[in-house]
Amino acid sequence: MSIFKYLKDSYKPILYFFLLILIMNLILISSVDLNKSLLDIFYLNLIFFFISLVFLAIGYAKWRSTYGELKRAIELGEDIDSFAPNGNRLEQILIREIIGLKNREKLRETEELKENLEEINDYITKWVHEVKIPLSVCELMVDKLEEEELYDLSKELRQETERINFLVNQVLHMSRASNYSQDFIVEEVNLSSLVKNVIKNNMNLFISKKIELGIDNLDFNIFTDRKWAYYVIEQIINNACKYVDSHGKVEIHGEETDESVILTIWDNGMGIPEKDIGRIFDRGFTGENGRKTSKSTGMGLYICKKIADQLNFSIEVSSQVSKYTEFKIIFYKLSDYLRVTKM
Repeated sequence: MSIFKYLKDSYKPILYFFLLILIMNLILISSVDLNKSLLDIFYLNLIFFFISLVFLAIGYAKWRSTYGELKRAIELGEDIDSFAPNGNRLEQILIREIIGLKNREKLRETEELKENLEEINDYITKWVHEVKIPLSVCELMVDKLEEEELYDLSKELRQETERINFLVNQVLHMSRASNYSQDFIVEEVNLSSLVKNVIKNNMNLFISKKIELGIDNLDFNIFTDRKWAYYVIEQIINNACKYVDSHGKVEIHGEETDESVILTIWDNGMGIPEKDIGRIFDRGFTGENGRKTSKSTGMGLYICKKIADQLNFSIEVSSQVSKYTEFKIIFYKLSDYLRVTKM
């Protein structure tokens, strides 16, 4: 909003003023005795010029006051509604009307997008519940195969059934993650009970690969949403089992600090390459390990990070290829949780 920009935009009134002065001077010079009136004409021009500078400075100040904050808001990407000019000039009225029109268009587009997303979420939710019916039938078939002592076939079928069930639940959680605030209940949850429920419901993962499981020091109460915290812990444990070799090891333990309770999930699997570790929470990122196993969707940890951000707990990861991977889920204590949610 420089003076040069203002002068450039105001060149027509300025040109008109100079032409007017020039015509007036020509009339005076041609109609009076030049020798007697030259000094008077000079003073008259000087007065006109000074008055013009004063009006030019006042106009520039008003112009900068009217549009300066609006321009700054546009450059910084801020909300421009509060910076719309309040004057009654035509261009000021038009600016306000344009802003109002764009806001209405944005609101209409947002409502349409929201309706479309709700339709998609409703469809996904119904689809998940529908597909759980044949999954339940498959589980009954597995039980029947076990009764007929076809253990090898039933073992493979149970593993695949449980994997399908896990992925179906992942789709359901993904559809709900965008509207998380509508499905959010913070309560006091026992960490030991939560972790043991996850392990119980995924025991076949450990049994099928003969994974050694170590659990220690989990008797802490945390403040979180039980269902969503369960999903995050299940996803990380599922990944640990997926990337560890047969007869591998998974260790789960907790610790308490002044500000938080930390749940650590460690495995001695293939590890995460250093070049991938900074991207494992990116949407759709599978990395080198995902391409090796051909079982990674790249969505599980992305959803975990999204849930963690909304629940105000942290997830940290460290790893070394062919040695270990360690995830730390940091649950803030109640006072720190309230402090974080108010920021």
